[in-house]
Amino acid sequence: MEEIKAILSDNLIGTLATLNEDGSPWATPLHVFADDEALYWFSKDTHQHSLNIERDPRVAVTVWSQSGATRGAYVTGSATKLSAEETPAVLDIVVSAVGKIPPVFENTSAYRLPIGQINSSKSSENRWYFYT
Repeated sequence: MEEIKAILSDNLIGTLATLNEDGSPWATPLHVFADDEALYWFSKDTHQHSLNIERDPRVAVTVWSQSGATRGAYVTGSATKLSAEETPAVLDIVVSAVGKIPPVFENTSAYRLPIGQINSSKSSENRWYFYT
């Protein structure tokens, strides 16, 4: 987890990959935040990736940084849309990272992807793979 936090300290943009109804991939850049257990993002319910998650929660998120050596983390698992009661805790993570809640997050839902366990056989010095 510390690897992901270090990457996100340099860059809060990642790529979310979901599955379209026909099985084809859908990749979307978005703002990504983390705590010790999960990655989080905000999205409108009508966006394609949100619709895809509602139908099939299997996703992959990639975050990277090029501050110094290029570093990347890849997280694969099942995403969930958070309830209204769970969202304030995620907003606290956002405020901690950027100092305020960006206006673009208005009228959006929060999503969560557990980070899971590191795959040490696939990971290397600057690339980390996590699976749930």
